[in-house]
Amino acid sequence: MNTVTNQVTIADAPTLVANKRSSLYDSVECAVWKGGILPEYDNRRDLWVLVVVSFPRGVSARRPTARAPALDDGAKRRFGEGRMAKVGEGDDRWIVEDRADGTNVHGWHWQEKDAMPFARARFEETCVGLKTTKATGDGVETTGIEKCAGEAYVNKRKGKIIPGYEIELEIAYVGTWNGKTCRGKVRLPYVADENADETPECVAAPAGDSREDDEVKGMVQREIVPKVLDAVRGFVKDMAAGGPGGDAPASVEEEKKARDAKEAEAAKASAKASAKAPRSDKTAPLSQTNHTIKMTENFYCRPRDICECLMDVNRVQHFTRSRASGLNGAPGPFEMFDGNVVGETVEYVPGEKIVQKWRFSSWPDGHHSIVTLTFREPEPGNCFVDLVQTNVPECDKFGNETVMDTTENGWKNLIFARIRQVFGFGT
Repeated sequence: MNTVTNQVTIADAPTLVANKRSSLYDSVECAVWKGGILPEYDNRRDLWVLVVVSFPRGVSARRPTARAPALDDGAKRRFGEGRMAKVGEGDDRWIVEDRADGTNVHGWHWQEKDAMPFARARFEETCVGLKTTKATGDGVETTGIEKCAGEAYVNKRKGKIIPGYEIELEIAYVGTWNGKTCRGKVRLPYVADENADETPECVAAPAGDSREDDEVKGMVQREIVPKVLDAVRGFVKDMAAGGPGGDAPASVEEEKKARDAKEAEAAKASAKASAKAPRSDKTAPLSQTNHTIKMTENFYCRPRDICECLMDVNRVQHFTRSRASGLNGAPGPFEMFDGNVVGETVEYVPGEKIVQKWRFSSWPDGHHSIVTLTFREPEPGNCFVDLVQTNVPECDKFGNETVMDTTENGWKNLIFARIRQVFGFGT
């Protein structure tokens, strides 16, 4: 006898077992199905069983259609062979189980917080003690929360805050008019998330029906109700921000504003420090004329990609947006930036090293610096470029002592930064 083993869903098992009546199959064994499947597992396509089909030697087998590959030896050890895990018996083959040490990393799964205690505390803080007093001595003050009923919760899923609430609120007040004490309530019958952008109904309800009660009610409606509505708007904002946790993520606009403000502040501080502090890389005294620039730049590409950007004239013209010539991947003279940078490539090893004589046209006649670019790749696709430029003059032929800053800025912003932007090698 030959044997074929298949892993199929419970829904497919009856059809497969029925095939044993076919002359092709000698027998079909399905240990779980043979004994009958619990009703709640009928037609399940997310639970699998192991089916062994035997057929006579010399007969080609039609393998039943399987929705998953046959179990290998490791799977057989994990799931058992011809035996299904049973519910409620602590079988360790269940893939999903309750774990005491389970955690909800970064709140990725659904979280829910009861916000009713928070809501009551918030209304007691903002709606109790509101008062107004007239010159005559008459006045009114809210004294407490008599009713805060309903539900309030905050759900969080994948970092998104989803507040929900339906609250009925009653706030007690006491007032005086012509020496008579009057009592009543400020009622908000329906404060709900579905009406968060609308003004909820808010009315004063006096306990009596005297003229004094009506006068106090008028004061409450004019002076107290607007303050209560302000408190409700504050509650709505608090719930949108996470309620009890207050952990709502910042909006895209808020994050951008914060990031821009931080960058502007950092740039301002950097400019201020640069104006006061001397350049640390100006190691030579002013009586000497030569300096050295060193920097390291990081790109997400291969070293040969950066070499081609620097040594292919078409690419150079593309990212500099200016005329260039002579850069053909071999030693020889070159020009960049419409002739403002001129020099000669002395050595070029693709992906490893570039050595050039290099100068601005505004430098003293005949003065060249030496630029050495070496390329490192500690891991594939992560390239570091080490630049060393020696013999940089103190000032140009017009007497401007800004050569160091101009040259360094050119490398950083007009060459390396544009390569990242144009060719997508940014870090």
